Amino acid sequence: MIMWTPMAVIPLTLAATLAQSTMLPAPAATQRQTVIEHATVHTAIAAQPVLTDGFVVLQGDRIVCVGQGAAHAADGQSIAADAVRIDGSGKHITPAFISSATTLGLIEVQAVRATDDTSEFGPFHPEVSAWVAVNPDSSLFPVARLGGVLLAWVFPQGGQVSGETSLLRLNGWTNEQMTIVPDAGTFIQWPATEPAPNWYASTSAKEQERQRVTSLRRFDDFFDAAAAAIRARAADPSLPLDARFSRLADVLTGERPLLISAASTGQIESAVLWATARKLRPVIVGGQGAEAVADLLVQHQVPVIVLGTLQLPRFAHQSYDEAYTLPARLAARGIRVAIACGDEPSNDRNIAHHAAMAAAFGMPREEALAAITRVPAELCGAADRYGTIAPARSASLLLHSGDPLEVTSSVTAAWIDGSPVQLESHQTLLRDKYERKYRVDENAAPAAAPQRPAVLTVPAPRPAEPSP
Repeated sequence: MIMWTPMAVIPLTLAATLAQSTMLPAPAATQRQTVIEHATVHTAIAAQPVLTDGFVVLQGDRIVCVGQGAAHAADGQSIAADAVRIDGSGKHITPAFISSATTLGLIEVQAVRATDDTSEFGPFHPEVSAWVAVNPDSSLFPVARLGGVLLAWVFPQGGQVSGETSLLRLNGWTNEQMTIVPDAGTFIQWPATEPAPNWYASTSAKEQERQRVTSLRRFDDFFDAAAAAIRARAADPSLPLDARFSRLADVLTGERPLLISAASTGQIESAVLWATARKLRPVIVGGQGAEAVADLLVQHQVPVIVLGTLQLPRFAHQSYDEAYTLPARLAARGIRVAIACGDEPSNDRNIAHHAAMAAAFGMPREEALAAITRVPAELCGAADRYGTIAPARSASLLLHSGDPLEVTSSVTAAWIDGSPVQLESHQTLLRDKYERKYRVDENAAPAAAPQRPAVLTVPAPRPAEPSP
């Protein structure tokens, strides 16, 4: 029997303390213009993806003009005399990176259940909204911002219908201030279509097939019940409506996407056929086996969110670069591709590295950049504000020390809706602390040598007296 003592509380207390970020949210954007000039601008717009020797002018929470050369009046906008000017020579500007299909803000320490709000009990809970459970003081937000992640498309987990996903900005005092799109699509977990091998599974192939059939029947029953309840309520508004069903109304009409977790070819094929038969708007999340059914995805214009490129092959017969080349192979077939990290939320900071690997293995560099900026913004319904650099778009962008898809580059400045954000974290503060500790000050006098303890002298033993 384990006795609960005050000492047992210490790990939980430390975990809760670490979950409380000390970083202040950025202040509201001012109307004073900020001009970044002489930089390489990656607009993420297909028609003109790169502007060399370009400039971007920010005012308030918006981009007011974009152009090339020294900053000048453009698009009917003038440059104010008191504008803050930033020399971007040798640097690169990109839209804010968007981490898709993440649990950032829903979990802090995986080993501590009290910090995990990723899942709800029960198989069907579409009424759950991710933004409600996000911890606005998460210590993982500053870490993600250092990697360029300024927006997070947060997915709840668990059950068959996991709930509503939410697009958040990584800045704000409260959940409400951070939320951009509270209902960016409903996330569901599609059942496996192929039995797991004997050495891996704890149940027989026959039992796995029975579970799959049961899961699919439950999906049908639940969505049929939701559609019937919504129709009945439309005919008679006085009828009560289950909150779970009301949250599915926009999904059933195709106004919001249905995000389907599916990895294998069989999963993807069956999920797409099921969703399109119901006239839903599916988006595949995972997509490792998507190339084999690329024609089906193109036919129904189904996008794919690839869960990470820094992965090992799933099967022994696959090439070592199976995951590296997947985004390029899907894009070459005409499938719209977004790239996610597919890892624990503390690693969302590496999202640019996943896009860089896709670019290194065949995906055009600007398409790889769009896969973590423009494409996820389009999929979650925020493309009118985020994901690209253009006049009237949100001033949510990054200034990089070099090429944004080079591992040696770093983010030197960042803005979220025009507010300059702090690029610090607990780790950078510790780095600065110990750099200062070991920094040599050539002008300082040498430190005095420490005093050694006095040497204890032990007297020699007296010779033994002769016995009588």
